[in-house]
Amino acid sequence: MIIELLTSKYPGMRIWLSQRITAVVMAVYSVLLIVALLIVSPDGYAAWSDFASSFLFRISTFLFFICLSVHAWIGVRDVLRDYIFNQTLRTYLQVMVDLLLVIYVVWLSIILWGL
Repeated sequence: MIIELLTSKYPGMRIWLSQRITAVVMAVYSVLLIVALLIVSPDGYAAWSDFASSFLFRISTFLFFICLSVHAWIGVRDVLRDYIFNQTLRTYLQVMVDLLLVIYVVWLSIILWGL
């Protein structure tokens, strides 16, 4: 049944499911981050640096921001479709949002891995 819903017969279902999955991933990350901070409770720069420099933290944070970008892209796309009726203006606004999201992901990569 789920495979049938994700076919071209229901094109919006994939986008809807993508947004729900990214929301779940972000919620799980947030809970795990809070638990990890409560367990580790870094109190100085060295402790924070050690906590943030672990490979698991970098990968999970990068996955969180990828999910955040996809979630935001879908949400902004839907809002623009609902409220901006001028096709040209909607396209320009969507391109601006797309560029900003890509810039944010690149910026995060530079912060996390020092690229």
